Amino acid sequence: MMATVALLTVEILRYSVKIGDLVMKQRNSSSRDDAGLGLVIEVAFSAGRHTPSGYKVQWSNDYGTFWASKDLLEVVSENR
Repeated sequence: MMATVALLTVEILRYSVKIGDLVMKQRNSSSRDDAGLGLVIEVAFSAGRHTPSGYKVQWSNDYGTFWASKDLLEVVSENR
């Protein structure tokens, strides 16, 4: 039981992007410069899962508001 709790804690910490965080697209993204900075405005969870399945980000530069996965985002500044 203890190993399961520890594993779940590590899994949650690894996905620590939250509402209010300032993000950018990952360095290897071709649209990183176009998107600029973004603000996480919503976090989605799949049914029965404890880890987020996506993040709704409002991007600067009139780029738009889109859903993105954690592996496409880089946190610039965390919401406290």
